[in-house]
Amino acid sequence: MSKEGKGEKGAMKGGGRHEFFVVNLTNEKLKGHVLWRSGGNEIKLDVNGLEPGRGSPRKQFFPSSGNRDYWRWSERFREYQLNCYDGDTYAVVTISGYGIGVLVTATSPDTWKW
Repeated sequence: MSKEGKGEKGAMKGGGRHEFFVVNLTNEKLKGHVLWRSGGNEIKLDVNGLEPGRGSPRKQFFPSSGNRDYWRWSERFREYQLNCYDGDTYAVVTISGYGIGVLVTATSPDTWKW
């Protein structure tokens, strides 16, 4: 990795709380876990048995400056890279028939209306 690529994420102030959760957009129960990794840190969230149309509990993770954020569902081999920044307090990881996707937001899921 080049020096430029390593610094691509930019500076983060730190100290904020970051959480992610998984939403099952398939028509079957999920298997396995979702893994976040960055700069030598890894956090796993068990999604085994997560029902279609349901969300998992939230799990705290720790993004940092200069480190890219990678996401992977254990049932598929491809990683998804999406960096989180200071204001990106929540990451919503979607699992669908197409694989994994990640959306970041500064708004609390507790305030979302459907």
